Amino acid sequence: MEWQPDEQGLQQVLQLLKDSQSPDTATQRAVQEKLEQLNQFPDFNNYLIFVLTSLKSEDEPTRSLSGLILKNNVKAHYQNFPPNVADFIKRECLNNIGDPSPLIRATIGGWTVRKSDCVCRLLTKVW
Repeated sequence: MEWQPDEQGLQQVLQLLKDSQSPDTATQRAVQEKLEQLNQFPDFNNYLIFVLTSLKSEDEPTRSLSGLILKNNVKAHYQNFPPNVADFIKRECLNNIGDPSPLIRATIGGWTVRKSDCVCRLLTKVW
């Protein structure tokens, strides 16, 4: 069975992504602290790829931001990802490289073009 987000967890991640777009310094600091806490849970990355690739009704900047946070998490924490998380991210990334949105294509496609920043290639290389 394919991974599915918990609705409450998904709403919390979406709120965090929206809060992260605030210009307020205190809000930005709170978001950064929450991201550090959430990075302790590998499942958090499933939520990020889910927002990026599956929530087509969500605004594009939020979806793209989710992808950028995911890219940073892969670069910094990949060695701690359980195999099922790595598998899910890789599959979703590859299945959605042709997203209709130019911004989302650029977010996902950038990973495949720039080897050093590439989620898909990082995951493929580790396999």
